[in-house]
Amino acid sequence: MSEFSPSYSEIYRQYQRPESDLFGGMALLALLVCVINCAVPELEMALTGGRAPIPQAFVKVGCFCFLALLVMIYRKIDLASFPTTAWVAATVYLLLAFPFLWFVESKQPDEILLAYNAYYCPLIFAPLACALRGKLSERSAMRIFMGTFFASAILGWAQFLFQDPIVRLASSDGNFRIFASQWMQGGERSMRAMSFFGNAQEFGSFLVLVAAIGIGMCGRRGGWKTGIALYLFAAATCYTTLTRATFVQLFFATIAALTFTFGKKPNRVKWQPLIALCLGLLIAFSGYSKQISDQISDKKSLADDTSLQQRLMQWGIHVSKLEHSSTAEQLFGLGFCQADKPAMVPLKEGWTLGDALIDNLYLALVMHIGFVGAALMLALLWGMWRFIKKEAISHPNPLIIGIAAFWATFLMTGMFNIQAANYGFWFLIAVILARRSDEADQEPEWDEESDSVLELGELETVAP
Repeated sequence: MSEFSPSYSEIYRQYQRPESDLFGGMALLALLVCVINCAVPELEMALTGGRAPIPQAFVKVGCFCFLALLVMIYRKIDLASFPTTAWVAATVYLLLAFPFLWFVESKQPDEILLAYNAYYCPLIFAPLACALRGKLSERSAMRIFMGTFFASAILGWAQFLFQDPIVRLASSDGNFRIFASQWMQGGERSMRAMSFFGNAQEFGSFLVLVAAIGIGMCGRRGGWKTGIALYLFAAATCYTTLTRATFVQLFFATIAALTFTFGKKPNRVKWQPLIALCLGLLIAFSGYSKQISDQISDKKSLADDTSLQQRLMQWGIHVSKLEHSSTAEQLFGLGFCQADKPAMVPLKEGWTLGDALIDNLYLALVMHIGFVGAALMLALLWGMWRFIKKEAISHPNPLIIGIAAFWATFLMTGMFNIQAANYGFWFLIAVILARRSDEADQEPEWDEESDSVLELGELETVAP
């Protein structure tokens, strides 16, 4: 695809978005606040002497109320290429599952709503972002992204180098708490950098996305120096998280970003999430990780597989509960959700269902909304991946490439974390950065069947 870059850049400049859009920038900032989910509570505690009077759930509600207001202002939702069918099916199922969880599984309405907020909030409200397609220039968005990244990276490095959280880990009123800020192996502890994020994995995912943006920059004329420097800095910062899932995520996101940026047939990246998932399954269940850990025999290194063995034992408790549930519960869910639990708890005997953590997207979905709900939700996530992949192929700017490369890891990270909401917020950001459908009609498209670029000649006569 690299041979088309010079002419494509000239064509795209004809249709460059407006240099600034107040509402688009505000929407992007609001969504970033939801992604960087500890920034607002930390600000609250700094201003109030340790209290967090506004819970993060209210911040999310405010964000989506703002998006709903913009929908009324623009009076248009551009759903071109949006996975509408999968979204309708998943949303209707969640509505129908509500009374089942309430009356059959005896969950309280507020408990169900909190679980929906934790797992599915951005997925439910995703169409709202479609009103803002094409409303923010790439230049403005890049400035916001880079400012956010450097502020987060500086704090992350400070936490790692000084072995101190620097920010508050809990509020005095109990409305806010950061779990698993330390990595404990072999009786020793190290500070995991989490910056302004809720945990090290979320911070690491953000760094992976920024590293992929750096690769996307290399596809622009004269962007090599900046792109390589950004990639190396973001990749180095990933180490401060001490999170092995982040390292694997960086590997696959790098491959995806290189394919989107330089690949002659970038549509081949379509199946990379499944390939990454296979590696995740291999790591979890093959036993190779334990063999490697035993050979190294260093319980204070990142090669120690103790946390993985804990996960496997805790997963077994939930699988056993599921096996002994009724058919209706297996199909439609038990309403079990652990949204506010730490990423890992110490190994102990006599785990119960309440303190055994899931840390697996697939098991978490089944335990919450059953096999039917899990299948519909995964279909929606796959549809979102296809939307972002298509945008990255037909409109390969660095920001879209970064988000698409990050999304190429969603099935693999689901093996070791529950990040559906995190991926959902990045999908909303990708929608805001995507082209309007009328722009898409005028720009070159990628033919997925033949893996070739369509003819560009007819665009030369179109006025900007």
